[in-house]
Amino acid sequence: MSRLSSIRPSNLVLLAAAPFIVYLFASSPKYLRSLYAIIGIGENAGPIFAGFLILLAVAALGYLCARNARFEEGAPAWLRVAAWASLPAALIVLALAILAPQVLMPFAESAFFHALDENTSKLIDRSSQDWVLFPEVVGQVQTGLQIALGGYTALLAVFLLSARMSGPARRYLRIGFEILSGAALFYLLFMAHWQFAAGVAITFRAAIFAYIFSAILGLVWVGLQSFRAKARTTVVYGSVSLALLAISTFFFMQPQVSYVLVGSTEARIAIVRGTPQAQADIIRFGEFDGGEDRQIKIRSATDAATALEQIESIDSVSGAFVPVEAHTQGYPVLWQTSFLPDESRNPALAFAVFGFLLLILTVGGAQHKLHPLAVGSEFFVDTIRGIPMLVIILYIGLPLAGAVKDATGGGIDMTNMTRGIIAISVGYSAYMAEIFRSGIEAIPRGQIEAGGSLGLSRWQTARLIILPQALRIVTPPLGNEFIAMIKDTSLLSILSVRDMTQRMREFQAASFLPFAPFNTAAIFYVVITLGCASFLKWIERRTAKEDR
Repeated sequence: MSRLSSIRPSNLVLLAAAPFIVYLFASSPKYLRSLYAIIGIGENAGPIFAGFLILLAVAALGYLCARNARFEEGAPAWLRVAAWASLPAALIVLALAILAPQVLMPFAESAFFHALDENTSKLIDRSSQDWVLFPEVVGQVQTGLQIALGGYTALLAVFLLSARMSGPARRYLRIGFEILSGAALFYLLFMAHWQFAAGVAITFRAAIFAYIFSAILGLVWVGLQSFRAKARTTVVYGSVSLALLAISTFFFMQPQVSYVLVGSTEARIAIVRGTPQAQADIIRFGEFDGGEDRQIKIRSATDAATALEQIESIDSVSGAFVPVEAHTQGYPVLWQTSFLPDESRNPALAFAVFGFLLLILTVGGAQHKLHPLAVGSEFFVDTIRGIPMLVIILYIGLPLAGAVKDATGGGIDMTNMTRGIIAISVGYSAYMAEIFRSGIEAIPRGQIEAGGSLGLSRWQTARLIILPQALRIVTPPLGNEFIAMIKDTSLLSILSVRDMTQRMREFQAASFLPFAPFNTAAIFYVVITLGCASFLKWIERRTAKEDR
């Protein structure tokens, strides 16, 4: 009974219902198929999972071996055992990679395949219905795996043999091996494709990365709110804002380019690539003189010459919107306009927005005797908390990411997963900031004064005195935010991120089952959230014991 009393009531309810849940999935093929689809269990999942576990065990033992060296003689017994078991384990895995590659290769091949761009990579054989790596590429992956395991085993042996060394060489060797093992663990857990549980991996990775980034951003917003205005703050920030506005004015005063709409509007209008969207929309909706506000179909052309050629060569094109100097064929001119080219217009708008925003923050800070960045941080937190998470995800995932891609010339082209993580991080950072602020304000003012009396700077006082105590206070609400993030990762399905919710929708659309996919997803999310809640409660008990 004492064991049962230590289990949370909600977990007891789940344990009591577990036999019925297991029976439901074991006896109903449609529920079992739904579970497989939502978790993301793909083909050849068993061998892939086995190879993953073997490589994960080797990386974990190597990391524990490096951690064991931190304690010298005072390491726990289990940590010493793990350290000395690391080399035999690495040798066994190396032998498997050489003598029985079929054990590790399914995972290595799957991870390498999904790390490539399936649409453009030249390493993928697309001749058959199921795309696979070319045989020679598979051989190279096998050789690379053997070399990597051989090098890792050799480094591990050198590290263990250096146990009697002392001085900085031993310390640097330990740090280097700890970083190497940690990087291998990080790749296996957070980067490598899990063919055996792809949906679960995407959901948890999105939640974990978003949680970390939102916590960092939350601390940044709190740090900005703690800034105090000095005598020259208003003058400095006002000067910077005026300088930004002056730069914006310089770009706005650059020479404009003249374009003409030639031909007729009976069919499509050819628009040269790179034409500002605003000008294309004017033509599309007939908002120019003589357009009569009727919608006109448009199409893209690579350059002005091609656009003009399409009037003669393509029946569905009757006009073109081209620079004035390119119009030499004598087509009738329907409309002429001038505008700033993108290379002047984009920086002009960017400097104008930043300059005007900084000027407003400076004026507001001067009015309330606050730092402009503190005003901006408070405005951001209050604003973001008023916007639904779905709107934030759609805004960052679609127009903002597209604008960043266009501004960088395609240099920054984020994946849908990255866009979703950034969106959730930005949205939750406002709530994180309020949680951190409440924890910091709960610390007595005398502790800050005591840090100052000891000669500590504000940063040292915050890092060594305030934040450690504040984090213990806000542990429960921080845990609650993580559980909320796990559930809100389901919103990323709107960006076609194939998490558990998106896979549920795909399976439901393909199978036409009305209840099984939704019930399965609900049960699985409940199990995950209850498990996370239990883990967070355990952390709370640990921190409470440390406080006592």
